[in-house]
Amino acid sequence: MANASALAIALIVLSYLVGSVSFPWLVARGRGIDLRKTGSRKLGGSNLMRHVGLGPGIAAGVLDGAKGFFAVLIARGLGLSIEVQLACGIAALIGQMWPVFHSFDGGRANATGWGFSLAADPIATLIMGTPLYLSLAAVVLVRPRPTRVLPLASLLSFVIFPAVIWEQERTTPTVVAGLLVFALIVVRRLTAGVRADLSTGASPARVIANRALFDRSELQQRGEIAI
Repeated sequence: MANASALAIALIVLSYLVGSVSFPWLVARGRGIDLRKTGSRKLGGSNLMRHVGLGPGIAAGVLDGAKGFFAVLIARGLGLSIEVQLACGIAALIGQMWPVFHSFDGGRANATGWGFSLAADPIATLIMGTPLYLSLAAVVLVRPRPTRVLPLASLLSFVIFPAVIWEQERTTPTVVAGLLVFALIVVRRLTAGVRADLSTGASPARVIANRALFDRSELQQRGEIAI
């Protein structure tokens, strides 16, 4: 029992540390670009995609997703409980959002959240993607503003994941973990650089709505930094 507990704790800590490695930042630095001073200033695949290229952006996004995916799978392969498996995935997600290697100021962890969801329940993950599939189709066919549509669709996807599992199984550790992932994503959207937004004198309600729904800061709304 003691050995299993020690292994679980070590794996959770390791998952957080691996989650703290920002692949978009590493790829951008390899091209001589500091994402902290470029575009939206976010350590995410979308910012990398806009300023380095589509291929590097997709590759970094896949690597970020792999952090959440393999954190769960490795714990499962070691025979640890479902609770520990999910805790490892969430630790990777937290590392992506608040990385120790980047002064606890990281990305939004959307890709890591998708990787976590895929490992936790592949069928529910396929269903949770419905808003994203529809929004991508809309971007191609109708051409709305993707900077608003895609973040909202992503948020809705993380609501659907625990809802699908709850409908099938009622309250389970995976449902609780899914709700926690959704909550963490909302918290990260709301808090990342929020002081700069509030210092503009904008309505707090406006700031909260734009951040929570569209993952856009007030400075982005005003065009002071790129979207």
